[in-house]
Amino acid sequence: MTTAYGGRTRFPVVLLLAPLLAGLVLAALGPAHPAPAHAAAAGTAKAADATEGDRIPAYDLTARVGTDGSVTVRERFTYDLAAARATPLNWAVPIRFTSAGDSADARDQATGQVVSVQDLAVRMDGRPVRTYHDHQAWWYSVWIGPDGTTPAGRHSYEVSYVLRGLVTAPNPQLRGTNVPRSAEMWWNAISSHEEPIDRMRLTLTAPQEPARASCTVGDNTTPCRARVSGSTVTFTAADLPGRSPVTTYTALPGVHAENATAILPGVRATMRSNLAGPGATAGLPAGVVWAVAALLMAAVVVGLVLLARRPRLPRPAVRDIGALVAIGGLVLAYFLAGYDLVWWALPVVCLGAALAVMSLTLPSHEPSRPSRTSRPSRTDPEPRAPKPVAPPG
Repeated sequence: MTTAYGGRTRFPVVLLLAPLLAGLVLAALGPAHPAPAHAAAAGTAKAADATEGDRIPAYDLTARVGTDGSVTVRERFTYDLAAARATPLNWAVPIRFTSAGDSADARDQATGQVVSVQDLAVRMDGRPVRTYHDHQAWWYSVWIGPDGTTPAGRHSYEVSYVLRGLVTAPNPQLRGTNVPRSAEMWWNAISSHEEPIDRMRLTLTAPQEPARASCTVGDNTTPCRARVSGSTVTFTAADLPGRSPVTTYTALPGVHAENATAILPGVRATMRSNLAGPGATAGLPAGVVWAVAALLMAAVVVGLVLLARRPRLPRPAVRDIGALVAIGGLVLAYFLAGYDLVWWALPVVCLGAALAVMSLTLPSHEPSRPSRTSRPSRTDPEPRAPKPVAPPG
């Protein structure tokens, strides 16, 4: 590629580098946020520091397990805060586990249980509220609060979502025993909160009557009760001190679970969330993301039309600029994917590709070289002077 586009163009180096750079960007775009292998097993959640007098009067959960192993959850809880907080309320659900008895090396962690969170909806005091999402290696966190704060007083929250990958296949260690083999669900239904909880209740409905059910509290001193009635299990606990997570266990006959169906958030789920829920991680409504993408695409179309009507650049310049713009769009997509805003990079990639294609239709502006002046040969007759014309007499 030459620096000036007036003369003969050499081999376009940019087009040689474009496929290589595009491949590298796309390879990096898949694992946009790889999970660290050295992370510890999920046990507690990060919560804001509680002041004296803060409490959770009630924490109610309802869960319905499908035959495919999906768990539809609705949480209703109330916060009673003595003072306002400068940070929003943090709600989190563990999304990655290692099986009991496995070592904690990187190999076992890579093959551990992974849970994906889908169809998340949040309401505060009966109204939808803006949230901010955070995909981490071991937690899926949501920050809830108007204007990024948590107001004082008593406020009610409702969080609904669907978990996939929480129900696991039957334990192969039970083979040969008298215990019927069925799918299992270990669930940290209540994560570790700084605030004490007055009352906790979880109602779980399964396709069939659960074979076994139990629950424990993190401090191992607070009692937790599990009562089975038909296909419904009710877990209850009261007077939970701060930092007291509640873990439930249920054996679920009639539920088909595939351990490999869970999607690791932050690796492949990032691209899926870009397609299914644009703007979710950035806390933007999907309509805003689509509107901005449509405006950018309209600007690209207008620019291409103007360029096609009055081409001012030579063909090689348009071709190379298009390749560079397309590569820049892929790099931009990589950075926007973590925020579910990859759609904003699509018009940039389309602009670069359109410029590269348009360069094929533009007229070539190769300057015509001056022809060499031929020397007169010896055989050519010498030019004769014009004959004088006599004036009229």
